[in-house]
Amino acid sequence: MALSAQELEMLKSNSLNLHNAKAIGDMINNDLTAGGIFDNAEEEDFSNPDIEAFKNKYCGWWPIARILLNLAKIFTKKKGDRVLNEMIKLGDEVCK
Repeated sequence: MALSAQELEMLKSNSLNLHNAKAIGDMINNDLTAGGIFDNAEEEDFSNPDIEAFKNKYCGWWPIARILLNLAKIFTKKKGDRVLNEMIKLGDEVCK
């Protein structure tokens, strides 16, 4: 995944680093369910996420989490990228 100029600028301005993104990427590589948020992620079924668990875990810091989830795609394989994309989509919907 290539980062856009805007994404790079956001990374710099928020003092985020790739270490944090790698930790998330490693977590997703080891657990495609994202801690139980997507119970059927192994089958690539993202139709019934645990929305409350997601809100509790990510909505409080969504602007930063969104950046890190995008960066984590650098460290994940195709299935992990799909999980991260679904997490970003879910977060954009429920973390308003």
